[in-house]
Amino acid sequence: MRNIGIEEARRRFLGRSPLDMLPFPAPVAQRLEEVFGPGVSPLEAVRRTITEVRDRGDEAVAELSWKLDGVEVPRVEVPPGQVTAARDGIPPALAAAMRLAADRIRTFHERGRPEDFFDPQEGVGRKMVPMDRVGIYVPGGRAAYPSTVLMTAIPARIAGVEEVIVATPPQAGGVAPLVLAACALAGVDRVFAMGGAQAIAALAYGTASVPVVDTVRPRHPVRHAGQTGGLWPGRHRWLLWTYGDGGGGR
Repeated sequence: MRNIGIEEARRRFLGRSPLDMLPFPAPVAQRLEEVFGPGVSPLEAVRRTITEVRDRGDEAVAELSWKLDGVEVPRVEVPPGQVTAARDGIPPALAAAMRLAADRIRTFHERGRPEDFFDPQEGVGRKMVPMDRVGIYVPGGRAAYPSTVLMTAIPARIAGVEEVIVATPPQAGGVAPLVLAACALAGVDRVFAMGGAQAIAALAYGTASVPVVDTVRPRHPVRHAGQTGGLWPGRHRWLLWTYGDGGGGR
């Protein structure tokens, strides 16, 4: 590990380029032009995607999955039986390793879970209230990332989130079995075969098949652009603090 000075750290942190200035691989830029037209920036492509999904729902998600990823998705939600079958079908040694990882992640977050407190004498306190429904974006397409599922869904469950939903881009044969197995082990409620900005837009606005979520984790430069594009209006969580003797300020 190499240490850097304060000035270098400031330069690197403040010198981050806007999304439109980030370098994108040539195949990505070419596909964006094929779908959205020449000269369209990644951020503009995200904005158009958001509009399409908001206005046309499942139809737009399926259409964009085909145009951008080359994958036909006849049904956006993965049947629960397929998730269970994936868990039961992985090799025993791999299943044992994934269960061990899940147990260790669960133990770590259970021990670090913050506790509520209230001190009436000092007039201070804290109450942790979990979100109702969260979405987890699991990268996919050319590779499978079951660890992303375990390290995000398990903490959400420990925090008390009522419903955990996963969105992950499908491969030619569907969602990767390892990802589905991890979803079963982590207690994910529903899995949707969709990726990219169209998945984030579907989770933010909801479709006939996809429910609206309160937030999506983890973030990615392009998918995070969905939030800068105006998603989740009015759905942020705020901390309200009251003080005084009944007639004091708020």
